[in-house]
Order: sequence, then C-alpha cells, then structure tokens
Amino acid sequence: MASPIAHSFAGFWTFLVFAKQLQIRLAAQWRQYLPQLGVLVLLANLPDFDFPISFALLGNGSLHHKFTHSLAAGILVALAVSCVWRIAPGFWRSAMIYFTAYGSHLLIDLCTGLTLGWTNTGYPIPLFWPWPKNCSSPLILVIGVRHKTLSTLFSLDNVWSCTYELLIFGASTVVAFVAFVLWKRKLKSRTLRKRKLKSRTNHPRSEAPTHLLSNLQHQK
Repeated sequence: MASPIAHSFAGFWTFLVFAKQLQIRLAAQWRQYLPQLGVLVLLANLPDFDFPISFALLGNGSLHHKFTHSLAAGILVALAVSCVWRIAPGFWRSAMIYFTAYGSHLLIDLCTGLTLGWTNTGYPIPLFWPWPKNCSSPLILVIGVRHKTLSTLFSLDNVWSCTYELLIFGASTVVAFVAFVLWKRKLKSRTLRKRKLKSRTNHPRSEAPTHLLSNLQHQK
C-alpha cells in the first residue's frame, strides 16, 4: 500500500478541482474551506482504515486490501457522506466529489508495488467486489509500504518509500501549481490585448462625426 502521504496529496488535488469547479478564490477564502479540505483528505485515506482495525483485532494486516478497496465501498461512502453534508450544490454533485477523493486512493493503490516500472509487482485489490478476482496494474509508479508486521512497518525501507512519495507528489503539486499560474497570466494578458485592440478599432469610429463637423465648419 502507499503511505498516507501520497493519499493526502490526492485528497488535496481533489480539493483543488472542487474549488475550481465552484470558482472559489482560495487566495482570499482558504480559511473558510479548511473543513472541506479536511473531509476530502480524510476520504482519500479512508480505505486504509481497515489496516489499523486488522492489527487491533488480529495482530496483523490480513484484513487489509479487502472490501474497503473496492468501487462498491467508494460508492456507498460517497452517497452516505453526501446525505450528511453536501460539499457542493446538489446531492449528486457532492457525491461525485466525494467519490473522486475516495477513488483516488484506489487508483494510487493499483499503481503501487515493490519495484518501480513495468514490473507487475503490485499489491492486488478487490476493485470490482464482489467479483472475487483482485486487480493490480503492471505499471508500478509508487513504491509500496511494507506492512506485514510492526517491525517492517517502521523499517528504513518504508522511510525511503515515504520520502519518495513526498518528493514525487510534492514536486508534481508544485509543477502543476506553477503551470496553472503561468496559464492564468497568459490568459489574462490575452484578454487585455483583445480589449486594447477593440478599443483602438472603436476609437476612430467614435471620433468620425467630430472630424466631419470640423471640416464642414472650415469650408464655411
């Protein structure tokens, strides 16, 4: 499984998409939307709550990657949370945002494994539960956290895995943010250019009657 670092970034990305859809100016209003951010980050990590429950009940992670890592669980959670709190106008719109946050966890886990690359070393999950076959991607983009026992959970290998996630997901967030800012500036400059061109083309027309009137007076 991937660590909470990767899944929290995915929840944050879902929040940015949500803010973009509702045209929220986060630079001025970010404080009042912290609860929404917290809920989406929590949903992005929610499927892994079967892991501490498994350790508490059985002393191992044998219950991990079960029903909570399925599309069926994501749909049920999204509908249930949307009944309690609508994060966006409308029930189904809220449910889609919640499902996106939950589903981001499943997508990351599909591409999580032991070795990076096209290695087919992923950790299978029951994506289409109750269909018994588990699914995993042959392309591994995230190094999985080892979690069979507590000793492996706090190993140096997992420190490296968490560092890798922080670097990759953090860098991706920074690059996406810079690209978005540059795109907004470019769009704004294009809009200003169009306004200037429009004002220049309209300016002679507005002065035409005055110019004709002055010529008539001069001829008289």
